[in-house]
Amino acid sequence: MEIQANNTTLWVEQSGSGPSLVFVHGMCGDARVWENQAARLDDRFQCTTYDRLGHTRSPRTDVTETVELHADDLAALIGVLDLAPTVVVGSSGGARITLDLIRRYPHLVRGAVLSEPPVGALAPEAFAAMIGAIAPVVKEAADEGGPRAAVDAFFAAICPGLWSAIDDARRDRYRDNAPMLFADLGMPSYQITMDDVARIDVHTLVLAGTQSHPALHDAAQNLARRLPDARFLELDCGHVTYAERPDEFARAVAAFAGELATAAASRPG
Repeated sequence: MEIQANNTTLWVEQSGSGPSLVFVHGMCGDARVWENQAARLDDRFQCTTYDRLGHTRSPRTDVTETVELHADDLAALIGVLDLAPTVVVGSSGGARITLDLIRRYPHLVRGAVLSEPPVGALAPEAFAAMIGAIAPVVKEAADEGGPRAAVDAFFAAICPGLWSAIDDARRDRYRDNAPMLFADLGMPSYQITMDDVARIDVHTLVLAGTQSHPALHDAAQNLARRLPDARFLELDCGHVTYAERPDEFARAVAAFAGELATAAASRPG
């Protein structure tokens, strides 16, 4: 279904009933990347997925895209659908958006699951090295093969576990969103300090893949260390934890969200 939120149109899908979970996809994805997680969780939770601004069924606008804009969209979606307080589950770029949401809209959330948010401020030297290695590879692919080839190059470098596991039809979903690769990579750097992180008063579960790029793994670990109320979980996989270890990911989300729902139900009033 389509909804109007924050002066834009967002495509939303929902399944199940129970405490609310909202899923936020990463680079070049859409709501469908979460289908396997929703199938594992919607017997106990109401699962809401959506296409972020500019992805697949949610059209782009003329507004300059930033992490904060995507977080504003997410906050508006939660309000329009009356989902607060919800647990928000974000992967990669979706986790970065979720981090900004819990920083600026903590009243909307019961908790957050953050899987490897790519925030350079959390591991500056490692991120500089990663970008320095990846950027020329993506540029060369774009120059030689166009935007869709750039998507292939990016995902093969950053998400090899995912990219090697999915078939060409599923890869085409990401390739179809190639303009958003350049939009995301061209966004202003997300500004947050460790002191900002330390002021976030939200229950969080931070995940990282043991086989992920060291910059992404270290950023997640540093985030978990600085957040006041965070648990840190490593899965034996690469960057896209929910796709590479779907059962373990779903169990972790269910345990975390279920515990928060039980605690909320037991509080008086």
